[in-house]
Amino acid sequence: MTTKYILTMTLLSTLVFFQACSDKEEKKVEVIKKTTQVNINTIKKQNYAIWVNFSGKTQASKNVSITAKVQGELKKILFTPGSKITQGQALFQVDDSEYKITLLQKEATLNKNKASLKLALANVNRYKPLVQKELAPKEKLDELIAVKEQLQAQITADKAIIKQAKLDLEYTIIKAPIKGSIGKALLDIGNMINTNTVLANIVQSDVLYVNFNPSANEVSLIKKYKAEKYPKIKVIPQNANKNLELYGKLDFIDTISNESTGTVALRASINNTDNILFPGTFVDIKLFISDKIPFIALSPKVISRNQLGAYVYIVNEENSIEIRQLEITYSNKDLVIIKKGLKEGDKVIISAINKLKIAQKVEGIERPNSIDIKGL
Repeated sequence: MTTKYILTMTLLSTLVFFQACSDKEEKKVEVIKKTTQVNINTIKKQNYAIWVNFSGKTQASKNVSITAKVQGELKKILFTPGSKITQGQALFQVDDSEYKITLLQKEATLNKNKASLKLALANVNRYKPLVQKELAPKEKLDELIAVKEQLQAQITADKAIIKQAKLDLEYTIIKAPIKGSIGKALLDIGNMINTNTVLANIVQSDVLYVNFNPSANEVSLIKKYKAEKYPKIKVIPQNANKNLELYGKLDFIDTISNESTGTVALRASINNTDNILFPGTFVDIKLFISDKIPFIALSPKVISRNQLGAYVYIVNEENSIEIRQLEITYSNKDLVIIKKGLKEGDKVIISAINKLKIAQKVEGIERPNSIDIKGL
């Protein structure tokens, strides 16, 4: 019994010893696990391609209402609705019979007055030597000269009237003032038209305008950092294939802001030679500012917000977590440009930011900057 007792006690002592060792190892593992690994990005200024995003609406570069310059009965429609037309192409014909008659009458009046002038000149030439020889009164010569001058003035007026009559006859053929796409005729043949009657509309859409309204602060950013006088843009139709992009450039910045909205009217022009977009289409706009200016910038995913504004978690020199409040110059879905709050060399935590605690000890694992924006 004594021997069995000794063996039992020895076995129990051994088990207790190994259990104690095991507990110590678990505590060591637990201590090690308290130092969490986090991904960090060490801040440095870089040249980023800065695109500013807006929404806008397309507009035809030219939109012309076709009206007649003379009145009369609409005789012919000379185009196919919805077709492409060229500048100067005949579109409508107005009844020209009255205008032809008027022209003939005015030409006849001119010829009559020319004949009268010929006679008046002959009379003047006949009386001049008689007056010089005092064989005829000077008053009679003065009358003949006055008649001649009146006829000369009348002929000048006749020529102007004939020129207008020819124009009126020419205007009975209504032509396209611009090239573009024409809609349907707004009146049928047989209607009487006046000089203010709209007959059709032509839009020129091979070049489109894009109108949009950034905030005054965004416009200030564009003006300050733009690399070119007229920054380039990309336009993507909303609710369409995102691979469909049209290119153009900014061509107008208004000089005043809208007091009620705080926005400024901007306009860009884009090449639409294939007529991919229609006027009146809502589009997303990406305006290129520059890729030559170094900034401190972060991905929007690593930025949090509190009552004081935007902030990030950084790893300090003691490998502890602390908060840095930020002042932001500009932000979009791709990047956030930092004005104040970070400097080169700061280590910003870019992973598991929702699980972090201030003063928590961490081990930072350097990762590359996740911002990847292509320039032009």
